[in-house]
Amino acid sequence: MRRPGDRRSMSRSATRALDVLELFGTMRRPLKAVEIARALEIHSSTANQLLKTMVDSAHLVFTARNKTYLPSPRLAAFAAWIDETYGTSGRLSELVGDVQKRTGMVATVSTPNDLYMQLLDIATPQGREAERGLQVSVFGSAVGSAYLTTLEEQELRRLVTRARIPGSKVQAIVDEVAGIRVRGYAYGALEGSAYWSIAMPLPMQGADIPVVLGLAGPVEEVRSRLMELGGIMVAAIERWIGPSTDD
Repeated sequence: MRRPGDRRSMSRSATRALDVLELFGTMRRPLKAVEIARALEIHSSTANQLLKTMVDSAHLVFTARNKTYLPSPRLAAFAAWIDETYGTSGRLSELVGDVQKRTGMVATVSTPNDLYMQLLDIATPQGREAERGLQVSVFGSAVGSAYLTTLEEQELRRLVTRARIPGSKVQAIVDEVAGIRVRGYAYGALEGSAYWSIAMPLPMQGADIPVVLGLAGPVEEVRSRLMELGGIMVAAIERWIGPSTDD
């Protein structure tokens, strides 16, 4: 398991700038500096300097009359491309929020990053800290197993080789992935915790990058409710994303 803070080369300023843009996507309205600082939990002077830099680079515009900031038209093409690529019109956050509320558990969406699955968004029960950017191994995790079902067998075998998994275990992995495809979801223990996880790939029309919906909760509760929780996840996907193109 990798945590965001483990990657020391990450530029905090760059990450914060992206957090600002994501905040605008969530709030969908002009924001004042104090609102941005509060939402991102950063000092007001840090927020002011960051926003000034983003205005100077024309990524944000500032309205003096209301003292508010707004993403500039410079980002319009980028936003349109993201929407075309993932085909969800920003509904991933609504999806994980819906699943979390209906189950009371931790809901996530993740995407592959080399040999890891990286959390893109997460909804947690009240009072629990979210940790977006967390990475878990593709092999040995439910979200990773769900991702593997999106691969052709040849590509799957190449990835197994890259992960340096012994050749004697390759066919077992291929067979396991085939079983998950039939079942419709993967499940198993969550690395480094007392939780169990359920995961299934999203039907992301037009996307080249697979995205996986995950759900995690106490072992006994998840294991005793596998079919029910899987049904809740499928229903939420159909509400917010749409049915699989394979249906």
